[in-house]
Amino acid sequence: MPVTADDANEGGFRTRPGGFETRSYMAKSLRTFLDDLGRQRPGEVVHVTRPVNPARHDVSALVTRLADRKQFPVLLFERPSDLYGNTSGVRLAMNCEVSMGKFQTALGVGPETNRAELALECLKREANPIAPMVVDRGEAPVKEVIQRGAEVDLFELPVMRHHALDGGPYIDMPSIGRDRITGVYNVSYHRMEVKDRNHTGFYLSLQHMWRIFREYEDNGEECPVAAVTGHHPAFNIGACYRGPFEADELEIIGGYLREPLRLTPSETFGERLMVPADAEIVIEGVLVPGQRVTEGPFGEVHGYVGPQGFRQAASLEVRAVTRRRDAIHQSVITPDGDKPWMDLAREGAYLRRCREAVPGVTAVCKNGRHALMNVFIAMKKMSEGDPGRAAAAALSFDQCKHVFIFDDDIDVYNPTEILWALATRVQPHRQVSLITDLMRGPLIDPSMDEGIRTSAMIVDATRPLDRPFSPVSKCPDEALKRIRLDDYLPREVLDAIPVDRTTYWT
Repeated sequence: MPVTADDANEGGFRTRPGGFETRSYMAKSLRTFLDDLGRQRPGEVVHVTRPVNPARHDVSALVTRLADRKQFPVLLFERPSDLYGNTSGVRLAMNCEVSMGKFQTALGVGPETNRAELALECLKREANPIAPMVVDRGEAPVKEVIQRGAEVDLFELPVMRHHALDGGPYIDMPSIGRDRITGVYNVSYHRMEVKDRNHTGFYLSLQHMWRIFREYEDNGEECPVAAVTGHHPAFNIGACYRGPFEADELEIIGGYLREPLRLTPSETFGERLMVPADAEIVIEGVLVPGQRVTEGPFGEVHGYVGPQGFRQAASLEVRAVTRRRDAIHQSVITPDGDKPWMDLAREGAYLRRCREAVPGVTAVCKNGRHALMNVFIAMKKMSEGDPGRAAAAALSFDQCKHVFIFDDDIDVYNPTEILWALATRVQPHRQVSLITDLMRGPLIDPSMDEGIRTSAMIVDATRPLDRPFSPVSKCPDEALKRIRLDDYLPREVLDAIPVDRTTYWT
């Protein structure tokens, strides 16, 4: 719900001339998140004071080493090198969104909130967008350092090389664009290979930002964009929103933050393109009409090296960089691929669309690198046609190729249960359906060999309703209610037993 002046005054806001609302308390940012995380989850924020060179894979190697130990702390590198090999005046943060606990802290929900409930929370926040507020440049921390024109130098940032075969150092954080006709804002992820001090490639998949860019390009105009490297994880999660083009995604992000996103005019475009006032770094520029650049390869989220791009890679000419004095650059790509927590907003989108087709859908899992183009759906089946309709709804997204549908007694976040259901509830000749290559697929799918067309598969692993099916063997509910662990095992023994999550993606 948009903030009104009355609401603002009641909540500690003050109204300034012009009708915009400002407030006196600290707005959410990457720094407030790190403070919250440090208080709520001691040990989750680790400061690295030894010098590292992100462009030589030092950071990637450290993240990989920790991941091998199943450890995913936020790493705040205090002395990273810039692309010249000198100590950068900008710090570097990694792993801010790579665990369930961090996601819970970012959204301000309790530690008991499970994966399915988090996806529902995403839907709830998307359904309650909050309009942004505007602050003067002087009140915006991101304006503490301003570089324009010849002062711009991306090589001064601690930009990473993430993977062994990457074509160059990459920036991989959300970018903001604005529709030329409607003025609606879009926020989405686009990989940006740094080419020189003020140019990057800007890879565009066939989504909303591509549509925005082409509208400018078709009219021979430059397309204004701003990349945001460093903000509250709720901002980064909201940038994963998959909804209608007409939705203003700065308002969606406000819903995720549960407060108005503070904006300020950009240096290059003024009020034509507003930028987040509390970001760490904003890179302003234009996508040049009629220009494409070769960029890549790049290690994509599915765990494969994506090929060099040209057709979908626009040329970004950087006109200004603004930042905090002690700014924190950020990356969300880790060497072992995407983590499932950034997919929760996308899972919410799948859940919303599948429920529109079949209200009995209870959960949807779309799990990062491990299941990038696979979607797992749980439902309370009411008719034999329900699985097909839910699958068709999921396939309307172009990052979906294989759909697996299960009864609601299957935990679709647990691969062990998924494999059990596939083994015992599926007759392939009846319940596996193939769709020929008439669908558009994601550009990063390495299995496609005919342009961007893909085939698809639907696996119905639900139990039939029209004939008897063997019941599931289990411990009686009566016994589970009667037997308490504390009556048989001392608390110190229970607490010393290690938790084994090796069979879970989560």
